[in-house]
Amino acid sequence: MERKVNVAYLKLGMYVSNLDRPWIDTPFLLEGFLIDNEEDLTVISEYCVYVFIDPDRGISAEEYVEEAPRLKTNAYLERFLQDNKKKVSYENKSSTKEEMPAAKSALEDASNQVAHIMENVKEGKNLDIEAVKGVVEPILDSIIRNSEAYMWLSMMQKKSAYTYSHSVDNCALAIAFGRYMGLPKKDLRTLAIGLLMMDMGNVNVPAGILNKAGRLTEAEYRIVKKHVGHGVGILKETKGMSEDIVNIALTHHERFDGSGYPNGLQGAQIPVYGRMAAIIDCYDAMTSHRPFSAAKSPYVALQNIYNWRGSAFQPELVEQFLQCIGVYPTGSLVEMTNGQVGIVLEQNLTQRMRPKIMLILDENKESLMEYKIVDLSEQFEDESNLPLNINRGLDPGVYGIDPTEYYL
Repeated sequence: MERKVNVAYLKLGMYVSNLDRPWIDTPFLLEGFLIDNEEDLTVISEYCVYVFIDPDRGISAEEYVEEAPRLKTNAYLERFLQDNKKKVSYENKSSTKEEMPAAKSALEDASNQVAHIMENVKEGKNLDIEAVKGVVEPILDSIIRNSEAYMWLSMMQKKSAYTYSHSVDNCALAIAFGRYMGLPKKDLRTLAIGLLMMDMGNVNVPAGILNKAGRLTEAEYRIVKKHVGHGVGILKETKGMSEDIVNIALTHHERFDGSGYPNGLQGAQIPVYGRMAAIIDCYDAMTSHRPFSAAKSPYVALQNIYNWRGSAFQPELVEQFLQCIGVYPTGSLVEMTNGQVGIVLEQNLTQRMRPKIMLILDENKESLMEYKIVDLSEQFEDESNLPLNINRGLDPGVYGIDPTEYYL
């Protein structure tokens, strides 16, 4: 009997009985063949998203598209999304300014170490799980002490290598998100490692495709989607890698309405970590400069996330993410009602529309002689005794602002 298989799970020894397109549209001479060499796998991946195999004429697959895999989820988080009762209530143990040196050290070290880890895997070496944990732990400890400092620095940095910085940013966002929802440290660590490693399969995607400035062709997009299967394979072969982490890599491109890949899972078929990863991955991608797309403002990115609730993303998780990040996320540029421009320095958990702001430009968009810190939860008027509020979020780099000039 024919079984439908995503090309990511094809192996030597399988018998391909049918394709997801007419045979005449591919280079294959025979309608049905045994996969007996790596070249066949490469060609199939270039032309197809899924194929049909005959397990009676070759080996079976680990997963079939028509059978949604039953994946492990986090029972506490599933309950939390219904009753909103946190297992752990975190409080900041240091101020943003006090935490900044440790956060900066963790960020700089993480960027360097992740690049080294991924390059080693790209060269065919085994993934070093201890090195991965070494990257995660300083970030984890910093965000547990204070959830603002690291996120502020992450937004301020210049991102020169999207793949590596995206992985580190995903990791930090995951910790902040999990912290907000009350996950114990052990589970925060699992979530962090999963988000850091979920795009590991990109090491097998040609750089020319990953860094392409224009729109991907259909064939190129099929190759990009293969990174899920590649990543899952690398993680499964890594000693000490948990099932939860592997499943994050497997499901971070699945969507709540079933429109994602590689298995078209929907709703609770996707583990809650995977549903969280999808939101985080999408948000960070939109707020990052990529070869084919300029960065969107965090405010606009959050609006998009909100608009996609109920389709791409679970509504309850979207609500939690918005509460965690804030209407105007830490590190984002904003314009005030008096025309001054500032950077959001710290959230106010009880008044999300009134965070702490570092003002850097005056009403004429000229640099202030001295940066001024304004806590909107305490200050409601400007120097002219007019109401002081945030007027709008601004795109990164507007008014020639260089984020690296504003480290505290």
